[in-house]
Amino acid sequence: MKRLLRPLLLLCFCFVVFHSNVYCSVSSNEYGTSLDCRDHNCGNFFMSYRWFCYDDIMLPICGTVMSERQRDDFIEISNNYFEEFDYDPSRNSNFISLQHDSDAFSIYEEEEACFKIKYNDIFDDPHNCEEEEACFNDISDNPSNSGYPCLSLTFPGGSTQTYVMTKNSSTDGIYFCSLPLPLGSYKYKYTIINKYSHRSFCETEGQWHVTSRPRNFVKKTPIHPTEILPNNIYFSWDIAKGVEGDDLSYEIYIGRNPSKEKLSKFNINPDKNSLTFTIPKLENKKRYYWYMKITNQFGASIETEIFSFTTGGMVDKFYNAPNPFNPLRCIDTEFVFFMREDGTCKITIYCEYGDLVWQSDRFFFSGNNSQVIRYDGKDNSGRMLYNGTYLAVLEKKYANKTEIEKCRILVIR
Repeated sequence: MKRLLRPLLLLCFCFVVFHSNVYCSVSSNEYGTSLDCRDHNCGNFFMSYRWFCYDDIMLPICGTVMSERQRDDFIEISNNYFEEFDYDPSRNSNFISLQHDSDAFSIYEEEEACFKIKYNDIFDDPHNCEEEEACFNDISDNPSNSGYPCLSLTFPGGSTQTYVMTKNSSTDGIYFCSLPLPLGSYKYKYTIINKYSHRSFCETEGQWHVTSRPRNFVKKTPIHPTEILPNNIYFSWDIAKGVEGDDLSYEIYIGRNPSKEKLSKFNINPDKNSLTFTIPKLENKKRYYWYMKITNQFGASIETEIFSFTTGGMVDKFYNAPNPFNPLRCIDTEFVFFMREDGTCKITIYCEYGDLVWQSDRFFFSGNNSQVIRYDGKDNSGRMLYNGTYLAVLEKKYANKTEIEKCRILVIR
């Protein structure tokens, strides 16, 4: 039985030790003798009553200061030993952590590209401190090697340059490098080495984009102070991209309060790179405030000023607004009318001499609703209308009846 028990215990011992990857040794100096255990998977170790790891400092559940043993003496380890040192340390074994997004950006001509990391492999020897708590902020016992941490930057053209990072004097473990970079996308890599690392070096890499914000936003519609229909509210605008080829995304914030903080994000966003958007329905006879947030693919954004408009009620006659209007300013006029039941309609425009100058397609509209057809001020050949008065004729076709309504429009260029 004893012959069987010894190999079984040895097998258990090997399983516990090698499965846990914990290695222990004894060290002695003038202050006494301490046990040093390292977990090579996690990069954590125990020394003189404390757990340390690369990104945090943790107190142990239990520890024993060894006495009457010399450096590198053999330590007999049993299952009870591992139960005694049961712990749950952090699993982050990286020496450095980013202080910005891995895919980061900076704004050209507004700021320098500030590359920043935190050095996490921090520990100290409490015997070197008069007050134990002071040791937690002292990294002098484990500095990085000379010339580290360093930043390797690959430029858009493919060339690479290396920079030694500067330590932030006001914050422990923070290193940075600020560079005035031109527009473009860069690849970066941080490298650090210290003499106590169980690996030869540690690297972290990602991308950095130097970009420009979208600019020159111009609101076209809705037009203030013209009342607009409360359904199918049409928004249109112009915007210049910061860099040619940028993808622009939009968010519309709208509400009844003139304060930006009180406006709510509309639940549907305009299409990417679009210049128009329609909100299906709002309340009748209300004043609304709105603004847009416009963001490029890297995250550079602008917010517009606050605009406002007022919704009207149901209409009882055919008209257009604005009237008069100037098509050279790229502002459409809207023909507004009421459909009492489901049906189709079209609009025909004649000059003052009776010649046909423009005719819309025939559209289907649902009934019991005010509706809108937009007109850009051009004839059927795409030419801008001349100054003058024109007659607009609306033809509404219901299931058993056709109705005709008319209004006059004035073009002033």
